[in-house]
Amino acid sequence: MTAQTPDRIRFQLRGATHPLCENPLDTFLRDRGLRKTRGGMMSSANWRGYVATWLLSRDRLWLTAVSSRGVIVDRRKIEVDPTSKVDVEPEADQPDGPGFVPGPLEGRPFSVDGLFPDEHRPPETPVFAEWYSGELRIPEGDMLRYVHGGYGTVHERDRLILIERGRLVRSWVRKNDPPPTPEEALEAFKERQALRRKLKARRDANKTEGDA
Repeated sequence: MTAQTPDRIRFQLRGATHPLCENPLDTFLRDRGLRKTRGGMMSSANWRGYVATWLLSRDRLWLTAVSSRGVIVDRRKIEVDPTSKVDVEPEADQPDGPGFVPGPLEGRPFSVDGLFPDEHRPPETPVFAEWYSGELRIPEGDMLRYVHGGYGTVHERDRLILIERGRLVRSWVRKNDPPPTPEEALEAFKERQALRRKLKARRDANKTEGDA
């Protein structure tokens, strides 16, 4: 799996953005059975097909923007006679698939206003992420080790933020160990090889005693 494009997070409304190695919007989509149509921003470096921008302000997590070129797929399952042998799995991107009907968000833009229609909320205003509980990870400092997959790349520090139902619980910084130097890696390899030889010699000695 290719390293993934992270979401973004701010600590001030007009402040700088930082990479966020967590996708709180996925929880919202999964809980409500929503998806995004294929294409647009979807690529091997962004399988989810969007980049969300977040704001941590007043000890709350807010969704401020969703960058995507797709539309919402909102299908609601309907009752199907089990004896009819109808395949109720919808075909990709076909809202009228067997056993499903379009939901109220079907076909709307995959954006903050599309996902959270509210006539009482001014357009393009942040949405409180009350649906999300989990740990946010924000990498900081120089890159120590690149990992070609997901959010596995390691930086000097990780700012970790624990969120419960959209509210800040606590925040702390974790320092990550730098990768070993070539000399240290070689020495560790030699030690492992020596240990393997010692264990093999011990097993061989025990086997010889047992055969005697």
